[in-house]
Amino acid sequence: VIDGSRLHHYRKGTGGRAKTDASDAQLLARHLQHEKEALRRWSPPPKAYRTLQTLLRRRAALVKARTIIQQSLGAEPLLKAGLKRLISQINTLDAQIQKHLRDTVRDAGLSEQVQRCKALEGVGDLTAYALVMAFLRGDFRNSDAFVAFLGMDVHVRDSGTKTGKRKLTKKGDSEARRLLYCAAMVARRSKRWAGVYQAYLDRGLATIQALVILARKLVRIAFALMKNGTDYQPAPAS
Repeated sequence: VIDGSRLHHYRKGTGGRAKTDASDAQLLARHLQHEKEALRRWSPPPKAYRTLQTLLRRRAALVKARTIIQQSLGAEPLLKAGLKRLISQINTLDAQIQKHLRDTVRDAGLSEQVQRCKALEGVGDLTAYALVMAFLRGDFRNSDAFVAFLGMDVHVRDSGTKTGKRKLTKKGDSEARRLLYCAAMVARRSKRWAGVYQAYLDRGLATIQALVILARKLVRIAFALMKNGTDYQPAPAS
């Protein structure tokens, strides 16, 4: 199975103007001929992947809606009682989603992987679910591939002597990135990472840049733990 979006850009890169069944067949043949070595076999994700992804996204939407409602109605005394009931219902639904997440992890035999990730500073249940979910998606060659899958790799645009602005590719799951960023915000206060975080700030990096780098480090460690089936052993970070 060829990614339709990539094939679309490949067509544009080759100067293709027509889109017919015949031209599509020719384009696919050309793509396979020239890019075969770089292609990887696609396989459908396991059921647990889809379930975890859906539940995490639904919870993110629920939390966002709760925040909007509280900000919009919280200052109105006449709506105080109704708002309290509504928020209580939302919180109940949130708890149900989190229970479904726990059940999915347990039923899929992923509890040990979740616990490995949770041993990392700043990583709680939800972030651990997101990491395990991503790990389920494929047989990643190394931590670089895992980082790229999560969209936390850096897009470089350099030309000659010009150094372009670096920014995340953001190719992966946006909710997973949000959770990892939040995990980094917590981890930066820990003994393990406080000095590392401060060192990035001292080098002139912005807070967001330092947190993204820290989140990326957490991702790499989590990948190693899940790949090797080992437990986290904190050590001085470099």
